[in-house]
Amino acid sequence: MSSLQKRLKLLSFGLMGFGLLDVIAGIFMLVASPLAAGLTFDVAGEATDGVIAAEVLGIVGLLVGAYCLVVGVMGARAANNPRHVSAFKRLDLLLVVACVIEFGLGLASGQASWVELVLAVLGTCAFAYANKAHDEVVDR
Repeated sequence: MSSLQKRLKLLSFGLMGFGLLDVIAGIFMLVASPLAAGLTFDVAGEATDGVIAAEVLGIVGLLVGAYCLVVGVMGARAANNPRHVSAFKRLDLLLVVACVIEFGLGLASGQASWVELVLAVLGTCAFAYANKAHDEVVDR
């Protein structure tokens, strides 16, 4: 296993770890959403109830976290065989886009989470290393 493959596997394990954190945070947001009952957030010039924002963030956090776990597993498998990295790259690109959208929703509601930002950076790095590992194997 080359150093690029090892880095891809390490980044994939990082994606799985932060995906698990995102799932836990999503569950917490859903369970704790009644605590935001008295809060209102300005979204597009209108006051939005804090419970709705917390529930939406909780559901999105659960979905992104579960998807992140799947992408991490695919990345770890792609690190073992870089010739089959195309499915991982497609899933990883979608993960980065979803994390950026979730981070934007968090900023809009005043409840931004740093986990999505870290996931976007990890996903971008994993995408780059997957490309390099694939090119390295093809050049052999």
